[in-house]
Amino acid sequence: MKMTGYFNDLKKEYVITEMRPRRPLLNYLWNETFLAELSHFGFGESFYRVSPLKRRRLILTGDAGRMVYIKDRQTGEFYDANRNYKNYDFKKHECHVGIGYHNVISEYKGVEVDFGITIPQEYSAELWQIKVRNTADCAKKISVITSGRVAANVTGHWAYGHANFDQNLGGLYFSHDAYDVEDLYEGIFFKADTKHSSYDVGTVNFKGLYNEWAEPQGLKSEQLSCLGMSFEENYCAALQFDLDLEPNEEKVINIALGVVRSREEAKEITDKCLVKGFYEDTIKGIKAEADRMDSVYTLKTPDEYLNTTTNTWLKRQISLGKTWGRVYGKGFRDVMQDVAGMASFDIEMARKKIKVCLDHMRINGNPIRQFEPINNEPYHDGASWVPATILVYLNESGDLSILDEKCKYIDSDVQDSVFDHMYRGLRFLLDNRGKHNLVLWGGGDWNDSINNVGYKLIGESVWLSIATVKAITEFCKILEIMGGKEEMIASITKEKEILKAAIIEHALEDDRFIYGFNDWGEKVGSEDNKEGKHYLNPQTWAVLADMLDYDSLQKLMNGVEQKLKCDFGYVQCAPAYSKKDLHIGRMAYFIPGGYENGSVYNHGVTFKIVADCMLKNADRAYETVKMIRCDNPKNADSGVEPYAVSNMYFGPQEANRPGYAPCSWITGTAGWLYRGITEYIMGVRSEFNGLRIDPCLPSEWQEVEVSRIHRGATYNITIKKTGVKSVVMDGKTLDGNLLPITEKGSVHTVEVTY
Repeated sequence: MKMTGYFNDLKKEYVITEMRPRRPLLNYLWNETFLAELSHFGFGESFYRVSPLKRRRLILTGDAGRMVYIKDRQTGEFYDANRNYKNYDFKKHECHVGIGYHNVISEYKGVEVDFGITIPQEYSAELWQIKVRNTADCAKKISVITSGRVAANVTGHWAYGHANFDQNLGGLYFSHDAYDVEDLYEGIFFKADTKHSSYDVGTVNFKGLYNEWAEPQGLKSEQLSCLGMSFEENYCAALQFDLDLEPNEEKVINIALGVVRSREEAKEITDKCLVKGFYEDTIKGIKAEADRMDSVYTLKTPDEYLNTTTNTWLKRQISLGKTWGRVYGKGFRDVMQDVAGMASFDIEMARKKIKVCLDHMRINGNPIRQFEPINNEPYHDGASWVPATILVYLNESGDLSILDEKCKYIDSDVQDSVFDHMYRGLRFLLDNRGKHNLVLWGGGDWNDSINNVGYKLIGESVWLSIATVKAITEFCKILEIMGGKEEMIASITKEKEILKAAIIEHALEDDRFIYGFNDWGEKVGSEDNKEGKHYLNPQTWAVLADMLDYDSLQKLMNGVEQKLKCDFGYVQCAPAYSKKDLHIGRMAYFIPGGYENGSVYNHGVTFKIVADCMLKNADRAYETVKMIRCDNPKNADSGVEPYAVSNMYFGPQEANRPGYAPCSWITGTAGWLYRGITEYIMGVRSEFNGLRIDPCLPSEWQEVEVSRIHRGATYNITIKKTGVKSVVMDGKTLDGNLLPITEKGSVHTVEVTY
């Protein structure tokens, strides 16, 4: 196993000690309107959410987006403290990835620089805190030069742009006052709480036309140019601070950078953000909220890595999804799954996000694929995710009132209840069926990249049909909770059984369900195909939907083990497509082993973890968890961050980098992995009438502990393997394995053996 640093569980940090890992390791900081992507150098883009329908206005560009240079004023020598372009022999270079903060710390030639970044929760801005300490035994005269690559061009027309030092603001201001543009947030500010000696706003002056960021032209002069600039593609927010430091003396510079509607607003915000202690208080507030969320579910197992990542870091990654979706946009299905993942530790936000999602359902019951920005591609799976998420909400909260809350439709003035939206969605799925009585594929389902199989409204998705069976089962559980819905339960259960029978009749092939039938009547995911013979999701979801008897489901999962397993997980399909196929879509155009075309697509792999637990294949479930982690010894240098989960690993058919993790954080994997571990392996999951205890521990574990807060009551649970089944709560043996709902604020001791 190759680790790039270490966890500090006390501080809830991961400290990156390797300066140049296989790829830059990422972190994200955010609030509701502002997001910063950060590499372990502090590089990365910042975005502003323009409106509920528009996002991703760039504030900072990625490469060299945030720079801190140190210059010896006596010798004129300079270097970049956070990036180390010239590969100097730094005494220290590490990055502290924390909850709500990101610090790049380096030491070179007796100067230690701690470059910290956080995001205030109230403003569309990011805050920098630069601590500079003299670690030498002699006084030093240095300059600290900060640089941010500002993306001020809202329209792309350079002639609208202008930047300079603003006397009233006391900082740099970048404007893009454009004609006939809706975006009112056209200004960017960059201001420090420390007096600067000079500044630059133009890349052409600071970096120079023919220089690199390792050797900016402006640093070769005693001071920066102090010139304004217009007509630039990307501007540069550079401030120079001249510091005199005695041995062991430290000085601190705070900077605020953000987007505003006016210069007056910039001054108002910076006057608040640059007050002494504001930076520290911001981090304290973020950490306090994270601590509250973490306390809802903590576990202790023999696996320390699993403990650390589940108790803290998976929740952090899920929280990014609940606020920013997949960063590039908020997919309906994506947000619904993230809500299910985070409902236990943020129930109020779960309620809010459910309603926001349902506002983006069409009146025919089919939600749009994505909002912020809008994607109207006719994917058909959106409604299938709704009952599961609402059921999770009801189980966590006990609050039935959400079912009566009104939501709109994206293409109509009609308003209906949450319940009506949910039922309308199921009707869309049930009423749009094809030749084999299966659900029509449309523009696609969960597998976005099988996207040219159903536009003619002939193709049928077996996976979506199975997902519909699962959704109806969940809907019926909601009806049971509501009470008095026996007639509706009987009616829709009859429809479910008809659909289920059609799936089994037309789509079951020996050890697999095929994926579907395309618009040309061809099978997808069949042994009859030359490529893409075997798909993962129909098998795992057959278990989730209870499609077959136990032995038949085991046969499906045995087929997964035999045909889809590799050293670092389970591929989405095999063999991967090597030839373009218009009857499939973009999936067949991806490289073999890339994305859905034969990669280990971890979101899909986490479905398998849950399926394994449902069949009580405990060792398989745990082994699957370990296979997709960064510490898998068979994939020791995948590039994935130890504190995040990856969207995918290139599959074994990828010719150049099998096992490599090119993209992380932005994935539905986190929510499903969190629930797979907490609710299915540990077996502590909420139901409407209590907490169900149904562990599925691997053979190498004999005892685990869980602390779970459910509806305000705390349950401290010990689970032991003894061979005798019992559940004892506060000294009393329970009949069954459901812990009852108790008073808010109460604390209970639970001993479970099995």
